[in-house]
Amino acid sequence: MNPSRVFRIVPVGQAVAITGGVSQTSKMPCASYSLPTAACHTGAKMAKIAGSICSTCYADKGNYRLYANNIEPAQVARLGEVLAAMDDAEQAALWVDAMVALAGRGPYFRWHDSGDLQGPGHLALIVAVALATPDTMHWLPTREYGMVKDWLAQGNTVPANLKIRLSAMYPDKPVVVPASLQGVPGITTSEVHRHLPATAQVCPAPAQGNKCGDCRTCWTDIPVSYAWH
Repeated sequence: MNPSRVFRIVPVGQAVAITGGVSQTSKMPCASYSLPTAACHTGAKMAKIAGSICSTCYADKGNYRLYANNIEPAQVARLGEVLAAMDDAEQAALWVDAMVALAGRGPYFRWHDSGDLQGPGHLALIVAVALATPDTMHWLPTREYGMVKDWLAQGNTVPANLKIRLSAMYPDKPVVVPASLQGVPGITTSEVHRHLPATAQVCPAPAQGNKCGDCRTCWTDIPVSYAWH
């Protein structure tokens, strides 16, 4: 996308209609954006492997299942909108402007509490939103290492207010960061500890009512380890 283009101010109600909207989870201190797990590329493959983190994905149980009749249609609608934005420049500009109106309303924003990147073009859209909301810190967890690699190979760089967190594939195993992504500013990792001690900073949420509280580590470069759930 052209970074010098003029951004439109989109009313929140219209922004929700354009993008499918965002959600506010009880755990996090900010709004978040979710897509259906069925649309995950790597995640869908990993879900078929017993013992992988994706095989017991939290986004396929708990409140996600309890309120599936409301959540799933919204996620599918968001997926349709983002796929359309990836395929059409005019739709892309409209989607970015609308997401700026939603994601830029607070100091923090989380991408994909469910679902994942759909391609390098999807990451380009998210980066455009981050660039247009410099006062908001963005956190993007992903297992699509290859998509991130392909986007960087196009000569792109990660904005200072976006943290791309490469997620582990298996509990008790660290992320194997591809050589091309090692040491890249803005890219960090997260793991899941189950039977073995964590090798990264432990997420404090389980000890404080499953809430972030005043912790904002996920929006930094510090590697994080989440408890298995």
